[in-house]
Amino acid sequence: MGYHPSITKDSIVNPAAVVADTLNRAGIHRTDKKVYLIGSQGVQDELDNLNLEYFGTGPDPISRQSDTRPFIYDLELDEEVENVGAVVVGYDKHFNYHKLMKAANYLVQDESCIFIATNTDETCPGPNPDTVIPDAGPLVAAVQVASGREPVVVGKPHTPAFDYICHRWNINPDRTMMIGDRTNTDVKFGRDHGLRTMLVLSGCHQVDDIVDNQMNELDDMVPEFYADCLGALAPQRNRA
Repeated sequence: MGYHPSITKDSIVNPAAVVADTLNRAGIHRTDKKVYLIGSQGVQDELDNLNLEYFGTGPDPISRQSDTRPFIYDLELDEEVENVGAVVVGYDKHFNYHKLMKAANYLVQDESCIFIATNTDETCPGPNPDTVIPDAGPLVAAVQVASGREPVVVGKPHTPAFDYICHRWNINPDRTMMIGDRTNTDVKFGRDHGLRTMLVLSGCHQVDDIVDNQMNELDDMVPEFYADCLGALAPQRNRA
């Protein structure tokens, strides 16, 4: 289909940008506190753009103090609890038990520490439909259960993403359509925030999922329209 020349990288919204905006509006930059980040390069880039300090990215290998005393009894935190203002959890291929312990302890030992999740998607799409690729959702769930804390989820279908879009572009919901391939995130996001909705069948969910949602009275996950793919929106050209 291509894109209109007016669309640039600044026209694209991703959960990482909403995470950084949420932290910034929470005033963490005024506290001199750092962010413990379980996440990918995209989140790092957005935090860098707002000069927010973070730590914890990359591999964090588990080591034992001795053969008889496991590391879990001698956990060494990278930063003192009072120096950490937020824990952010997103997709992280380096996630392990060590990171889980650190995140949980920062959240449990200081109730004022903010817990933010990029999204709660269960899996990522991939080239092999028989291979399960966990997304951020399972990681967020692990930290949530271990800490007993409820995260602020910024990604679809939650409100922080909508607030960010409205604040930045002043959109008119009545003239805006949410298009996506998931009924539980994309369609629900649109329905919950007064947007028109369309499901494209080129990704996660199909017509059977729409029917199941209707039968189970999950009206907020039933789109107004559906199409085989995004290209179906392009005007048909006459071929000579």
